[in-house]
Amino acid sequence: MGPTRRSAQRAVLRVVVADDHRLLLEAVQGALAADEDLEVAGVTHEAERIVELLEQLEPDLLLLDSHMPGLDGLAFLDRVRVSHPAVAVVLLTESPDPQLANAALEHGAKGVILKSAEPDTLAPALRAAIRGESPKAEPPATARRAAEELGLTPREEAVLMAMGRGLSNAEIARELLIAKGTVKFHLYHAYDKLGVATRLEAFRVMVERALLGNPYDWL
Repeated sequence: MGPTRRSAQRAVLRVVVADDHRLLLEAVQGALAADEDLEVAGVTHEAERIVELLEQLEPDLLLLDSHMPGLDGLAFLDRVRVSHPAVAVVLLTESPDPQLANAALEHGAKGVILKSAEPDTLAPALRAAIRGESPKAEPPATARRAAEELGLTPREEAVLMAMGRGLSNAEIARELLIAKGTVKFHLYHAYDKLGVATRLEAFRVMVERALLGNPYDWL
């Protein structure tokens, strides 16, 4: 699916979308296609093409996957803030961790949106970002309720969900900007609350309790 174009004469917000998952790119285009105030000017699944698209298309907003291969998300935010200050950046992320969201905002992101968000909330969230209202990542309601019932802390929940996506302890540490030892610490306490001893058992309980949401459940 190619970029969405509109012939309307009214001014619209031009958006570039960057994510290494092509299905997600199509899903985002589909979610924004009916919105009269937004236009998907360009898309890419390659990190090295993002700057090129920003220079060629001069969009109002970049919707950026926070962990594209070959891209340091926070460092890239710093780069865009300097080289393209007129472009607002909103991160798409799989992690509901508030510290990760806060770090992104500190590095210049206008907002953070979970990939598990409902499609009809995407356009309003992008408009909020343009207005400077900083949409924040929120976990699915079922996952939030399950985490609360289990007594999980927000960081334990974030570590568990990252683990549920198949990330190693080292990868979780990089994603959440914490030490590997801290990951082990949170997993230890989360396992205790789940009543499990292994990752496989934890994954099973997370699915049963609806704690582990599918990050692409709206594709």
